[in-house]
Amino acid sequence: MRCSRQFQSLAALATGGTRKKPPAPRARFDPSRPVRLLGIDGALRTTGFGLVDCQGNRMTAVDCGVITTTAKQPLSECLRRLAGGIRELVKTYAPDEAIIEGAFFSRNVHTAMMLGSARGAVIAALAELQIPMYEYAPRRVKQSVCGFGNASKPQVALLVAQLLRIQVENLQDDATDALALAICHAYTCRVAGGLGVPDAL
Repeated sequence: MRCSRQFQSLAALATGGTRKKPPAPRARFDPSRPVRLLGIDGALRTTGFGLVDCQGNRMTAVDCGVITTTAKQPLSECLRRLAGGIRELVKTYAPDEAIIEGAFFSRNVHTAMMLGSARGAVIAALAELQIPMYEYAPRRVKQSVCGFGNASKPQVALLVAQLLRIQVENLQDDATDALALAICHAYTCRVAGGLGVPDAL
């Protein structure tokens, strides 16, 4: 059965219509090429972000902080603000790649759904802006930054401070966790020319 013109139009919308084809993945990390990484520690009410410039063995913190919404805001408004915040970060800082935390598993179904919704909003916003995305499990991030996978948030913050030569006393854990994601990806990219870097989402 042939679709009517209306349904053909809707089908085009569902497949992205005439959206530009995403850029082909670049070759695995050239250490001589400067790259700006955006780490995102996603959550519904408080999402951390951290931007790190990398070139060779040098990493420099650019900015970090949190995107917040109040507990009174409905889910739809939280997701709108989160996606808008991600778009504003990309517009302001023009990152080359984004790094997010791997999917969170929880026995609390409500918590898992909220975190999944926030994660979807972040991924959709980055995909719309054609920013390549990579994800790492929390344990792998801690191993990369601290040397062991059971590191506490204060330990992660301490190592982030030392590696980036910044003060973190007044930063929220979500911001330092986001910087840790960027550091993890930078380290992984430099090992064997990027061997072990996960496929882009």
